[in-house]
Amino acid sequence: MENYEIRILLRHYWKQQFKAAEAAKKICKVEGEDVLSIRTAQKWFKKFNEGHTDLRDDPRSGRPITVNTEAIREAVEAKSSTSIRRLSAELDIPQTSVFRHLHAIGKVNRRCREVPHDLTENQRQTRVDTCRKLLENPRDDRFIQRIVTCDEKWVYFSNPDKQNQWLNPGQMAEPVANRERFSRKTLLCVWWNFEGIIHHELVPNSRTIDADLYCAQLDRMYAELSRKYPALVNRKRVLLQQDNARPHTARKTKEKIKELDAIELLPHPAYSPDLAPSDYHLFRSMAHFLRGRSFDSVEQVEAGCLQFFKSKDKEWYRRGIKQLAERWLQTLQSNGLYFET
Repeated sequence: MENYEIRILLRHYWKQQFKAAEAAKKICKVEGEDVLSIRTAQKWFKKFNEGHTDLRDDPRSGRPITVNTEAIREAVEAKSSTSIRRLSAELDIPQTSVFRHLHAIGKVNRRCREVPHDLTENQRQTRVDTCRKLLENPRDDRFIQRIVTCDEKWVYFSNPDKQNQWLNPGQMAEPVANRERFSRKTLLCVWWNFEGIIHHELVPNSRTIDADLYCAQLDRMYAELSRKYPALVNRKRVLLQQDNARPHTARKTKEKIKELDAIELLPHPAYSPDLAPSDYHLFRSMAHFLRGRSFDSVEQVEAGCLQFFKSKDKEWYRRGIKQLAERWLQTLQSNGLYFET
């Protein structure tokens, strides 16, 4: 019912000398449980008793609020990251009205999706062009079996588990300290293919990779590759997939790869961890495996890494390499933008 109609009924029962609570119950019994509260009925009965029988609302100070829904829509679509507070200030509308109208037009608030890099137009186009070229290769098992991928990852000695905790009501969660940037760590360098790990090394004392060290590692990896896959090396059909880190693209590294003439480099666009199997497959799973573990020495770290490598079967490694072609296609479909959510 309209408010004015309810007030007519209230005045009717007031004239018949009903109490406010009785009048409210009678109206709600006929018109619905929620049409009138006892408190509202008492307020109007008090006004009637004071001689105010006009059923219209009292005039209010200030100007009436008018909300331009389209203005809110345009402001949000022009900048989706804007806040309710900012919209309220820009459009001179109360925050509660902004919130209500945003929901009315179907807008929901979600956390921003973080991406590895703010890609420029040229970088996006480079990703598209590179992936289009890579997709010219036959996407069969023979192609997958030629790929050897490599990358580096910091492995920390302490890996706190920051997951949620199951607690009793009122029980405080146990505190977990943030891992500091300069905490004790060692660098894992790993080369792997569709069957598993070919070669890995741990670089102690928080040392980083330079071209000299990387070239020496390539020699050791090549020796392992020749031992495990002699037919692939002898036929000069190894495809090395690596990112564009400085040690990987240094002139000395390029000369070393030419020297190892069984290896051909697969193109890799800059700022593309979503196209690197170690980033999207190996290291992501490894981070979950190491969560909650602590190590006292490099030897213990290596034992933990070996345990993780052996916990995965050949199909798991094959799936990580095979996803490369799928991700190249997704990059084309997203016009070079990052496609992962």
